[in-house]
Amino acid sequence: MKRWSGLAPVTAVVASAAMLLTACGGSDDKAADTSKLTVWMMGEGGAEQNAFLDGVETEFKQKHPDTDVVVQYVPWLEAPKKFQAALAGGEGPDVTELGNTETQGWAQQDALADLTSRMSGWTEGKDILPDLVSNAQLDGKQYGVPWYAGVRGIYYRTDWFAEAGIKQPPITWDELVADAKAVQARKPGTYGIALPGNSELPFYSFLWAAGGQIATKQGDTWKSGYNTPEAQKAVSFWTGLVTKDKVAPPAAAGWNEVDARTQFATGKAAMTFAGSWQQAAMKKDNPAIEKVWGAFPIPGIDGKPAPAFAGGSDIAVWKDSQRQDLAWDYLTVLLSKQNDAKWAQSLGFFPVYQDLVKGGSYTSNKMMAPFATAMQDTKLTPLTPKWVEVSRNKTVTQAMNSSVIKGQKTVEKATADAATEMESILNSK
Repeated sequence: MKRWSGLAPVTAVVASAAMLLTACGGSDDKAADTSKLTVWMMGEGGAEQNAFLDGVETEFKQKHPDTDVVVQYVPWLEAPKKFQAALAGGEGPDVTELGNTETQGWAQQDALADLTSRMSGWTEGKDILPDLVSNAQLDGKQYGVPWYAGVRGIYYRTDWFAEAGIKQPPITWDELVADAKAVQARKPGTYGIALPGNSELPFYSFLWAAGGQIATKQGDTWKSGYNTPEAQKAVSFWTGLVTKDKVAPPAAAGWNEVDARTQFATGKAAMTFAGSWQQAAMKKDNPAIEKVWGAFPIPGIDGKPAPAFAGGSDIAVWKDSQRQDLAWDYLTVLLSKQNDAKWAQSLGFFPVYQDLVKGGSYTSNKMMAPFATAMQDTKLTPLTPKWVEVSRNKTVTQAMNSSVIKGQKTVEKATADAATEMESILNSK
């Protein structure tokens, strides 16, 4: 397998301004040069991913022995510019990875091939988690196929909990606060929770647990769920961890998930919110952390785990590819149950197949079992191409919560302002 390397990977941020061009054209495998298949993968890659993709190519070439697979790694922040250039007439890929909140946006810009008929005839694809499948659709058509998935939970210091006399992780909001206070009191100079106050995704679990919604579509109009008692209850609890309960420091207003997990890994906090895939990064910050950590699902109000946001990546076929049949064959090898399980396990993510998520390899793993539990009740952000503008460009949710933590707005004012801004974006023409 030939490879082109990109720059170091960064957090996926997609600007809608980079999605301004549309493409024309389509598949014509009969006229295509079938000696090469170009695949764009997001991030930097690395030895482990290269080895995995080598194996995928070997399997793919059993059916297509004369086709070489060329993988190009594209840094996440470079992707919009790269896609835009391809839409303007440059050389695009045959197959590409996408963040699963981005697929609809690029589909709307006519960048991706319609995979609806191919998907309906793919036997293994029928077992993929339905919500993830729906998330890669636009106007009822399939433009991407889920590759891997992940959810967030709470990491905690088992040794600190034991010292504070806490026998089991919290399962309600009240217990979460009480445990954070108990550990914080016992460990001077630390705090109970490293709160990623400027991150939206962990917050959604509290919103959904309170019975709130991000936004719903009523006819042709989007209605924000932020200006409701349920959303205000969630915002009050989330921001109150700093302002009322004081189990997280004021600096948390500006922390993202990387900041928060680093605080936890380096011994400054008893708990933090993070995804299962972030374990390697935390061990890099502190190799000894795995001797004393544990994890549990984000708690709901009533003792049941809160719903979790299902993140991850999709794989799509580029609409202008002249090798769409080959591209689909490669996609089904890459995303076969066997390969999906192998890839997800190597990253600390989850496969996208319902039966594999429930498998014993996750439920019997101390650190993965809590995330496997959370995977059983997942939700998604609003299914609209305009969501990236709300989430990434305007950071509506993050700004709402940070403004309350900083004392700039009341909960009522912050939620009302966020609802107005969200609706303005989602309903814009």
